[in-house]
Amino acid sequence: MLELTNVSYFRAPRHHNINPHIIQAGFEYIEVLTGGKLLFEHNSKEQIFEYGTMFWHIPGDMTIHKYLPDFPYECLCLRFIRPDDTGKRAFPRLTVWENREESLSFSDKIIKSFHDESFDRQLMSQYVYSKVAWEATSFVRRKPASDIPMSLTRLTAFINSNYPEDLAIEDLAKEAGISVPHLHSLSRKFLGSSPHLILLDKRLQEARRLLATTNEEVKRISSACGFMNVETFCRAFRKKFQTSPGGFRKSNSPKHILKNA
Repeated sequence: MLELTNVSYFRAPRHHNINPHIIQAGFEYIEVLTGGKLLFEHNSKEQIFEYGTMFWHIPGDMTIHKYLPDFPYECLCLRFIRPDDTGKRAFPRLTVWENREESLSFSDKIIKSFHDESFDRQLMSQYVYSKVAWEATSFVRRKPASDIPMSLTRLTAFINSNYPEDLAIEDLAKEAGISVPHLHSLSRKFLGSSPHLILLDKRLQEARRLLATTNEEVKRISSACGFMNVETFCRAFRKKFQTSPGGFRKSNSPKHILKNA
Protein backbone atom coordinates (compact mmCIF):
# COMPACT_ATOMS: atom_id res chain seq x y z
CA MET A 1 0.00 0.00 0.00
CA LEU A 2 1.26 3.48 -0.86
CA GLU A 3 2.20 5.71 2.04
CA LEU A 4 2.41 9.49 1.79
CA THR A 5 5.57 10.33 3.73
CA ASN A 6 6.08 13.98 2.90
CA VAL A 7 4.21 16.99 1.54
CA SER A 8 6.05 20.22 0.82
CA TYR A 9 5.76 23.37 -1.25
CA PHE A 10 8.69 24.65 -3.29
CA ARG A 11 9.33 28.11 -4.72
CA ALA A 12 12.27 28.33 -7.10
CA PRO A 13 14.64 31.24 -6.37
CA ARG A 14 14.73 33.85 -9.11
CA HIS A 15 17.75 33.57 -11.44
CA HIS A 16 19.33 30.66 -9.55
CA ASN A 17 20.24 27.16 -10.69
CA ILE A 18 18.52 24.30 -8.88
CA ASN A 19 20.15 20.94 -8.23
CA PRO A 20 17.61 18.22 -9.06
CA HIS A 21 17.17 15.08 -6.96
CA ILE A 22 17.28 11.54 -8.30
CA ILE A 23 14.41 9.40 -7.05
CA GLN A 24 15.63 6.46 -4.99
CA ALA A 25 14.35 2.88 -5.11
CA GLY A 26 11.07 2.29 -3.28
CA PHE A 27 9.77 5.84 -3.75
CA GLU A 28 7.48 7.70 -6.13
CA TYR A 29 7.41 11.50 -6.34
CA ILE A 30 4.65 13.61 -7.82
CA GLU A 31 5.21 17.31 -8.44
CA VAL A 32 2.18 19.49 -9.21
CA LEU A 33 3.11 22.77 -10.86
CA THR A 34 1.22 25.68 -9.27
CA GLY A 35 2.94 28.73 -10.76
CA GLY A 36 5.70 30.08 -12.98
CA LYS A 37 6.97 28.64 -16.26
CA LEU A 38 8.88 25.39 -16.17
CA LEU A 39 11.21 24.02 -18.84
CA PHE A 40 10.98 20.25 -19.28
CA GLU A 41 12.05 17.85 -22.02
CA HIS A 42 8.99 16.12 -23.46
CA ASN A 43 8.89 14.08 -26.67
CA SER A 44 12.61 14.81 -27.18
CA LYS A 45 12.02 18.58 -27.09
CA GLU A 46 12.37 21.10 -24.26
CA GLN A 47 8.98 22.74 -23.75
CA ILE A 48 7.38 25.29 -21.42
CA PHE A 49 4.76 24.13 -18.90
CA GLU A 50 2.54 26.11 -16.56
CA TYR A 51 0.34 25.49 -13.52
CA GLY A 52 -1.82 22.38 -13.45
CA THR A 53 0.88 20.16 -14.94
CA MET A 54 1.80 17.04 -12.93
CA PHE A 55 5.15 15.28 -13.15
CA TRP A 56 5.35 11.62 -12.10
CA HIS A 57 8.78 10.42 -11.00
CA ILE A 58 9.85 6.81 -10.43
CA PRO A 59 13.29 5.55 -9.26
CA GLY A 60 16.06 6.95 -11.43
CA ASP A 61 14.04 9.95 -12.62
CA MET A 62 15.24 13.48 -12.01
CA THR A 63 12.96 16.03 -10.33
CA ILE A 64 11.98 19.21 -12.19
CA HIS A 65 14.51 22.04 -11.93
CA LYS A 66 14.73 24.22 -15.07
CA TYR A 67 12.62 27.33 -15.61
CA LEU A 68 12.45 30.68 -17.36
CA PRO A 69 14.56 33.08 -15.22
CA ASP A 70 11.85 35.74 -14.99
CA PHE A 71 9.13 33.19 -14.16
CA PRO A 72 10.43 30.93 -11.34
CA TYR A 73 8.14 28.00 -10.80
CA GLU A 74 6.24 26.87 -7.70
CA CYS A 75 5.06 23.35 -7.05
CA LEU A 76 3.45 20.97 -4.60
CA CYS A 77 5.76 18.02 -3.85
CA LEU A 78 4.30 14.66 -2.82
CA ARG A 79 6.54 11.78 -1.75
CA PHE A 80 5.16 8.25 -1.51
CA ILE A 81 6.74 4.99 -0.40
CA ARG A 82 6.02 2.14 -2.82
CA PRO A 83 6.59 -1.23 -1.10
CA ASP A 84 5.67 -2.99 -4.36
CA ASP A 85 8.13 -0.96 -6.45
CA THR A 86 8.46 -2.57 -9.90
CA GLY A 87 10.33 0.24 -11.62
CA LYS A 88 7.43 0.69 -14.05
CA ARG A 89 5.25 3.74 -14.52
CA ALA A 90 1.63 3.69 -13.43
CA PHE A 91 1.02 6.89 -15.44
CA PRO A 92 2.81 8.91 -18.13
CA ARG A 93 5.71 11.06 -16.93
CA LEU A 94 3.64 14.18 -17.58
CA THR A 95 -0.10 14.71 -17.16
CA VAL A 96 -2.31 17.79 -16.83
CA TRP A 97 -5.06 18.55 -14.31
CA GLU A 98 -8.37 18.95 -16.14
CA ASN A 99 -9.47 21.95 -14.05
CA ARG A 100 -6.21 23.81 -13.53
CA GLU A 101 -7.70 26.14 -10.93
CA GLU A 102 -8.72 23.13 -8.85
CA SER A 103 -5.08 22.01 -8.72
CA LEU A 104 -4.27 25.19 -6.78
CA SER A 105 -6.99 24.69 -4.17
CA PHE A 106 -6.03 21.01 -3.87
CA SER A 107 -2.40 21.94 -3.20
CA ASP A 108 -3.36 24.43 -0.51
CA LYS A 109 -5.71 21.96 1.18
CA ILE A 110 -3.21 19.09 1.21
CA ILE A 111 -0.38 21.18 2.65
CA LYS A 112 -2.59 22.31 5.53
CA SER A 113 -4.06 18.85 6.15
CA PHE A 114 -0.74 17.00 6.11
CA HIS A 115 0.59 19.11 8.97
CA ASP A 116 -2.59 18.68 11.01
CA GLU A 117 -1.90 15.70 13.29
CA SER A 118 -5.62 15.07 13.79
CA PHE A 119 -5.90 13.68 10.24
CA ASP A 120 -5.60 9.93 9.72
CA ARG A 121 -2.39 9.49 7.67
CA GLN A 122 -3.46 6.26 6.01
CA LEU A 123 -6.74 7.78 4.91
CA MET A 124 -4.93 10.88 3.68
CA SER A 125 -2.45 8.78 1.69
CA GLN A 126 -5.29 6.97 -0.04
CA TYR A 127 -7.16 10.19 -0.77
CA VAL A 128 -4.19 12.14 -2.14
CA TYR A 129 -2.95 9.38 -4.43
CA SER A 130 -6.46 8.53 -5.60
CA LYS A 131 -7.11 12.18 -6.48
CA VAL A 132 -3.94 12.72 -8.52
CA ALA A 133 -4.35 9.28 -10.12
CA TRP A 134 -7.92 10.20 -11.12
CA GLU A 135 -6.68 13.40 -12.74
CA ALA A 136 -3.90 11.52 -14.55
CA THR A 137 -6.35 8.87 -15.79
CA SER A 138 -8.74 11.57 -16.99
CA PHE A 139 -5.89 13.24 -18.87
CA VAL A 140 -4.93 9.99 -20.60
CA ARG A 141 -8.55 9.33 -21.61
CA ARG A 142 -9.15 12.79 -23.08
CA LYS A 143 -5.74 13.09 -24.75
CA PRO A 144 -6.18 13.13 -28.54
CA ALA A 145 -4.91 10.17 -30.53
CA SER A 146 -1.29 10.56 -31.52
CA ASP A 147 -0.46 11.43 -35.11
CA ILE A 148 2.85 9.58 -34.87
CA PRO A 149 3.07 6.93 -37.61
CA MET A 150 2.59 3.33 -36.53
CA SER A 151 6.08 2.51 -37.79
CA LEU A 152 7.56 4.86 -35.16
CA THR A 153 5.27 3.48 -32.46
CA ARG A 154 6.67 0.03 -33.25
CA LEU A 155 10.19 1.45 -33.25
CA THR A 156 9.95 3.06 -29.80
CA ALA A 157 8.31 -0.04 -28.31
CA PHE A 158 11.08 -2.18 -29.80
CA ILE A 159 13.81 0.09 -28.42
CA ASN A 160 12.21 0.15 -24.96
CA SER A 161 12.19 -3.66 -24.85
CA ASN A 162 15.47 -4.44 -26.63
CA TYR A 163 17.88 -1.58 -25.82
CA PRO A 164 20.38 -3.96 -24.11
CA GLU A 165 20.89 -5.82 -27.40
CA ASP A 166 23.48 -5.03 -30.07
CA LEU A 167 21.18 -3.16 -32.46
CA ALA A 168 22.16 -1.72 -35.83
CA ILE A 169 20.16 0.90 -37.71
CA GLU A 170 19.10 -1.88 -40.11
CA ASP A 171 17.56 -3.78 -37.20
CA LEU A 172 15.54 -0.72 -36.21
CA ALA A 173 14.36 -0.10 -39.77
CA LYS A 174 13.34 -3.74 -40.16
CA GLU A 175 11.30 -3.62 -36.96
CA ALA A 176 9.64 -0.38 -38.09
CA GLY A 177 8.88 -1.96 -41.45
CA ILE A 178 10.43 0.83 -43.54
CA SER A 179 13.73 1.65 -45.24
CA VAL A 180 16.65 3.18 -43.37
CA PRO A 181 16.39 6.58 -45.15
CA HIS A 182 12.62 6.69 -44.53
CA LEU A 183 13.17 5.81 -40.88
CA HIS A 184 15.63 8.68 -40.47
CA SER A 185 13.23 11.10 -42.14
CA LEU A 186 10.18 10.11 -40.06
CA SER A 187 12.14 9.96 -36.83
CA ARG A 188 13.47 13.49 -37.20
CA LYS A 189 10.09 14.84 -38.29
CA PHE A 190 7.94 13.29 -35.56
CA LEU A 191 10.37 12.52 -32.72
CA GLY A 192 12.84 15.35 -33.23
CA SER A 193 15.86 13.06 -33.15
CA SER A 194 17.63 10.29 -35.05
CA PRO A 195 16.94 6.59 -34.32
CA HIS A 196 20.51 6.22 -33.04
CA LEU A 197 20.12 9.06 -30.53
CA ILE A 198 16.75 7.76 -29.36
CA LEU A 199 18.34 4.37 -28.66
CA LEU A 200 21.33 6.00 -26.96
CA ASP A 201 19.08 8.15 -24.78
CA LYS A 202 17.09 5.10 -23.66
CA ARG A 203 20.30 3.30 -22.70
CA LEU A 204 21.64 6.29 -20.79
CA GLN A 205 18.38 6.90 -18.94
CA GLU A 206 18.26 3.27 -17.84
CA ALA A 207 21.92 3.38 -16.81
CA ARG A 208 21.25 6.49 -14.73
CA ARG A 209 18.35 4.73 -13.01
CA LEU A 210 20.53 1.72 -12.16
CA LEU A 211 23.35 3.90 -10.87
CA ALA A 212 20.95 5.71 -8.54
CA THR A 213 19.03 2.67 -7.31
CA THR A 214 21.47 -0.29 -7.28
CA ASN A 215 25.01 -1.15 -6.16
CA GLU A 216 25.94 -2.84 -9.44
CA GLU A 217 29.42 -2.13 -10.78
CA VAL A 218 29.63 0.53 -13.49
CA LYS A 219 31.04 -2.04 -15.91
CA ARG A 220 28.07 -4.36 -15.36
CA ILE A 221 25.59 -1.51 -15.78
CA SER A 222 27.34 -0.47 -18.98
CA SER A 223 26.98 -3.97 -20.41
CA ALA A 224 23.40 -4.41 -19.16
CA CYS A 225 22.36 -1.22 -20.95
CA GLY A 226 23.77 -2.22 -24.32
CA PHE A 227 27.15 -0.47 -24.43
CA MET A 228 29.98 -2.37 -26.12
CA ASN A 229 32.54 -1.24 -23.54
CA VAL A 230 32.69 0.86 -20.39
CA GLU A 231 34.84 3.56 -22.01
CA THR A 232 32.17 4.31 -24.63
CA PHE A 233 29.54 4.33 -21.90
CA CYS A 234 31.47 6.76 -19.70
CA ARG A 235 32.06 9.19 -22.57
CA ALA A 236 28.39 9.15 -23.57
CA PHE A 237 27.24 9.50 -19.95
CA ARG A 238 29.49 12.49 -19.28
CA LYS A 239 28.38 14.18 -22.50
CA LYS A 240 24.70 13.72 -21.61
CA PHE A 241 24.77 14.48 -17.86
CA GLN A 242 27.98 16.56 -17.45
CA THR A 243 29.40 14.14 -14.88
CA SER A 244 30.96 10.69 -14.76
CA PRO A 245 28.90 7.61 -13.79
CA GLY A 246 30.90 7.34 -10.57
CA GLY A 247 30.43 11.02 -9.78
CA PHE A 248 26.72 10.78 -10.46
CA ARG A 249 26.34 7.77 -8.18
CA LYS A 250 28.28 9.43 -5.37
CA SER A 251 26.25 12.65 -5.46
CA ASN A 252 22.95 10.74 -5.60
CA SER A 253 23.63 8.11 -2.96
CA PRO A 254 21.24 8.13 0.04
CA LYS A 255 24.10 9.06 2.41
CA HIS A 256 25.10 12.05 0.29
CA ILE A 257 21.50 13.24 -0.02
CA LEU A 258 20.91 13.00 3.73
CA LYS A 259 24.19 14.75 4.48
CA ASN A 260 23.31 17.68 2.22
CA ALA A 261 19.59 17.85 2.98
